[in-house]
Amino acid sequence: MDDSFDRFEYIDYLRRRWRVAAVACVVAFILSLGVSLILPKRYTATASIVIEPPTGNDMRTAMAVSPVYLESLKTYESFASSDSLFARAVERFHIQLDGLSPSIESLKRQVLKVTKIRDTKVLEISATLSEPKLAQSFAQYLAEETVSLSRDEYSATDRELLDDAQKQAMEARQRLDTAQNALTAYAVREPVDSLRNEIEAGVEVQTKFRQELADAEADVAEYQERAKESSGEFAERQLPAMRARVSLLEKRTEELTRSIGDKNTTLALRNARREPLLNEVKMAQTAYDSASTRLREVRAETGMRGERLRVIDPGIVPERPSTPNIPLNVIVAFFVALLASMVYLSLAFGFRRRAIGFEPAVSRGRHA
Repeated sequence: MDDSFDRFEYIDYLRRRWRVAAVACVVAFILSLGVSLILPKRYTATASIVIEPPTGNDMRTAMAVSPVYLESLKTYESFASSDSLFARAVERFHIQLDGLSPSIESLKRQVLKVTKIRDTKVLEISATLSEPKLAQSFAQYLAEETVSLSRDEYSATDRELLDDAQKQAMEARQRLDTAQNALTAYAVREPVDSLRNEIEAGVEVQTKFRQELADAEADVAEYQERAKESSGEFAERQLPAMRARVSLLEKRTEELTRSIGDKNTTLALRNARREPLLNEVKMAQTAYDSASTRLREVRAETGMRGERLRVIDPGIVPERPSTPNIPLNVIVAFFVALLASMVYLSLAFGFRRRAIGFEPAVSRGRHA
């Protein structure tokens, strides 16, 4: 017995049993058509959102057309597909949970589809429901709420940044005020400028006393020379007064020198204690200027930091149901039935050849 495959025999076998495939295809057509007509109709409406890049000094603005940036926009799918937003929409439109949808999660999988179109800035929100108007309203509501949710999120971020900047500016202002008050109080308690003025005035007086002392000493020397002469009685009488004046000037000069020295020591100590206060005022002023600059920048960038979402298409009321797709169901059922019948006939052909062996071509007609 020759068990080799004969394609002509196989084709002839299929030709003589074409009714099996025909019946299978007809039955599949009728069943798929009937089931498709029985199934409840569901309509799909789609709303579209465009995601505009930030308008501020955000570095992502320079990446607005890069594939990496466009891919990062997929994060906005989570805004539109959040459970809380979907639950609010279900409650707003009074959509009832049925036996096939025992929970919000399973209902969301049946009703909602959110897609960021590849290599674009467009986000599509599709809603599939039994009523076409309800589907369009549902999709439009989700799109508008997604825009609002995004705006609120960035507004909250702006408020947080602004509050933080204001807090830092306020703390810097308080630090500066504290440092300035401490410096002012120290200046009142231990003045430096007035002490420096006193020292300068004392130095001027000291210089004057020294000049007078030098003049007085010169006068004493002159009178001493005159007293040695025969007619120097007047000069001799004046010498004691002149020497007393020199002694007084020396005493006052020494006292003034000690006073100036003491005041210089006090001034040095006060300057040493004043220096940390001055440094604190300078650092506090620098911190306040930096905080004020940041506050101005944050205020200038408020509302321009994140992407801006805008509904560009609220969707239309669908006229044809998205499911069941009768033509598709019938075509799929037809080809499945055709494939199944071919598999069946192929298996039957194989079993038959094993059972009766090879049939000569001349006898094929008698074994129909």
